[in-house]
Amino acid sequence: MNFSQKEIVLSPQHSKMIESGWGSEVVTENAVSKITYDSDGNEVEGYLAHPIDTKKKYPLIIWNRGGNLKEGAIDEFLAKGMFGEIASWGYVVLASQYRDKDEFGGSEINDILNLFPLASSIDFCDDKIIGMEGWSRGGMMTYKVLTLTDKIKCAVIISGLADIIRSEEERSGLSKVYRKLFGSDDGVEFTKRKKERSAVYFADKINKETKILLIHGTKDDKVSYKDSEDMFEKLKAEGVECELKLIEGGDHYLKRQRKEVVGLRREWFKKYLKN
Repeated sequence: MNFSQKEIVLSPQHSKMIESGWGSEVVTENAVSKITYDSDGNEVEGYLAHPIDTKKKYPLIIWNRGGNLKEGAIDEFLAKGMFGEIASWGYVVLASQYRDKDEFGGSEINDILNLFPLASSIDFCDDKIIGMEGWSRGGMMTYKVLTLTDKIKCAVIISGLADIIRSEEERSGLSKVYRKLFGSDDGVEFTKRKKERSAVYFADKINKETKILLIHGTKDDKVSYKDSEDMFEKLKAEGVECELKLIEGGDHYLKRQRKEVVGLRREWFKKYLKN
């Protein structure tokens, strides 16, 4: 698949901030580029990160962002830090910003699936060894993708949205957001669309060979940790190899527990993508 890319070049000040927050190797040993690729006729933006040494192949990690529309989009500074960090562990990283017409778990799922042929065109990417990571809404996207492919060896889902109906009940204003993104004047149809995006209703369709790590803070006020508890029980019942790590006192972004969360993610990917 053809795609365009342009490497991100940060100012010296921003580079120092990346070094301070993510480590010097993230800046010096890895490259992060902004990419544009075709997805069902839509021009979609995203990111590609990888070690500078491209003489060998690296496993692929597909990263799914949270938020909706432009809220939650990843800017170049964050991309350099977050994706550069994963690349520093010895991976190629691909991430989609999703198409402009965001249906919150609708047709833009294809923007993730269309990263697979893109990965196959990258010489230093081992597209036979693939992991996936999703945060918040990105967790919902990950669950959906895992019903559509058996190519993902392992996945990490952090603060993952799995029950839209619960979230709508617990957070005022979300119903209006959901109606804007994928609503219907028909109440029955609207409920159906919510369930189609809620993994608690389709856990039995998730690929049973994918090893899944769920991480969630107990003080998350945006997505209830019960979403991950419910998914853990449902996945176990389906025979999926999975683990649940509840972070006591952790909020939605788990910033205070960053070191612990980084360690959990890194070890999960190492266990299933490198051993």
